[in-house]
Amino acid sequence: MTVRYSFVSVSVCFVLLLSLLSGVGYALDVLSVEKMVQTSKVNSGDTVKILLNISNPFGTALEIKVRDNNSVGGSTVDTVCQQAGISAGSGIAEYMDIQAFMPGNYTLGVIEVKYTNPVTGQVEVVKSKDKVVVEVLGSPGNVLQSSTQTIMNCQFEGEDEQQQQQEQEESSEEEESIIDKIKDLMQKAEEEKQKAEAEKKAQEQPQQQSQAQQKLASSRQLSSQNMQSVKDGLEKQAQEMQKQLEEELDKVLSEDKDFKEMEESLKEYGYELDSKDVPSLKNNETNFTYDYKNEVGDKASISGNMRDGEVSDLKKMSAEDQKQLESGLENDSEFQEMKQELQEQGYEMDSTEFDGLDADNKTDFTSSFKKPDGKTANITGSMQNGKLSDMGHLSDDDILNIKDALENSSEYQDLKEELEAKNISMPEDLKVEPIKNGETEVTQGNMTAKVSVSGNEIDILDIDFDDGKTLMDKVKYPLLVLIFLIISASYYLYKKREALVSAIVDNVPVARVRKVNPKKDALKMLLEAERLFEAGDMKEAYTKVSFAVRFYFRYTIDAAGSRELTSIEVIRLLKGESYKGISKVKECFSMCDLVKFAKYKPNKTDFGKMVGLGKEIVEK
Repeated sequence: MTVRYSFVSVSVCFVLLLSLLSGVGYALDVLSVEKMVQTSKVNSGDTVKILLNISNPFGTALEIKVRDNNSVGGSTVDTVCQQAGISAGSGIAEYMDIQAFMPGNYTLGVIEVKYTNPVTGQVEVVKSKDKVVVEVLGSPGNVLQSSTQTIMNCQFEGEDEQQQQQEQEESSEEEESIIDKIKDLMQKAEEEKQKAEAEKKAQEQPQQQSQAQQKLASSRQLSSQNMQSVKDGLEKQAQEMQKQLEEELDKVLSEDKDFKEMEESLKEYGYELDSKDVPSLKNNETNFTYDYKNEVGDKASISGNMRDGEVSDLKKMSAEDQKQLESGLENDSEFQEMKQELQEQGYEMDSTEFDGLDADNKTDFTSSFKKPDGKTANITGSMQNGKLSDMGHLSDDDILNIKDALENSSEYQDLKEELEAKNISMPEDLKVEPIKNGETEVTQGNMTAKVSVSGNEIDILDIDFDDGKTLMDKVKYPLLVLIFLIISASYYLYKKREALVSAIVDNVPVARVRKVNPKKDALKMLLEAERLFEAGDMKEAYTKVSFAVRFYFRYTIDAAGSRELTSIEVIRLLKGESYKGISKVKECFSMCDLVKFAKYKPNKTDFGKMVGLGKEIVEK
């Protein structure tokens, strides 16, 4: 018995839109560049607008060189090297347009920007990191319009100096080369006494120097004009981009039900749109604020988030909303009890800030309190349709009392000693959640405690320490013991069952296997064939004769290996053993096969001859 166990138009407007807004903090010390697209899905024949988000943290303009390759919908722009200038700050602007013709998914190339770090003086190269994928939908457009454009107006590799410095060096080298040549010519003139020719060449020197200086000055002037032109273009493009962003936001908001309802509610109080604050896109996302003002100077606002053309987190706040919400706080008994409790501790209410009303007329709030000695306290919670919920309060005095009670508790001291024994120190800072329904939660590193607070009475309810171990880490060793016990029990039961089965088998009589007698058994089959023929089952009778002969040779030919044989195999084996009566065997098999033919009609004469051959073969 066997037991088994089983245990993911190319219309390149290479207008370098690297315009960066001034006034940004320069906490970083490295230039950064990322690619973006105005929309990631376009139809065949449409233009893909590629944008750049570049941050220059150095507080000064930089000369840069750009290397890039973009291929979309069968159109390619290969930027071997493009030289430009960028001002300080950060911003997003258009980079280039590519017209797509072939449908499919296309990944934009990695852009490389080379510049000289003004802090270290070292030449550095930065690359974009985020992959940008553009999907072109529809059927193939006019492929003949697809093309490849190469842009190269500088050298990207092996240049460590600015183009202007290179021109100065080249000009200087040119001047030095001219002077050396003149000296050689003058010396040669003296040796060969060709004073006239030497004087003529000496007169050419000022002209050549003047031409070189004019060329350098002209180049510098042209470079300065080009740089100013690029900067002007960048600023214009940045303004156009901002205008497009605001227009897109206005369109989305005009179709948003919640925004329209919020704006209508403001108009009822005489508010009109005063200004918009729409920062440039970052990762296709922006947080915006629309400011409103009425005739008496009251202010209101609607703020929210737009990501990938969808608006969310809309919140409204006006002077009327502020008054109504403050009135709701004054009329709520629970809030007043918390306020009174803080006032009894010496705190006076300072101000209340509301997070803004969302589409469900819900807002979060924080009421701030102060003491003359500088200590602070807060009441936090939510308000919806005038009803307050999830309120809690916390003061600096509460935090001090909770800290003292915690450190004086035996459970905390036991935990601290246990950690110190393992060379683990408890961090100093406590984080205390607002007190809600007389309870709060305190965290200190990996320690979490539940605390009950009733006035100045502090009770430590429970302390838990997260040692960072997963559930598997905690049950690993008990689980291994359990697995060992299961395997041991399984093996014991298996052996016990095996012994039981063996005992049963030993008591069961073994069936006797009848010994085969090829000759005797084959003759019986031939007699059976004769009875079948007499009974009219002629086809079965012929088949029985063939089987009887094959059965006989199955057990008499050594090479057969006691396996069932076909007629062809019997003939082949008999040839191998040089069997003398092979012709009779062939004749017998041939007569047996006649019954397979539809036109053949079995008869007693043929059958008798066939059975006779069979008996002669078997009895030989």
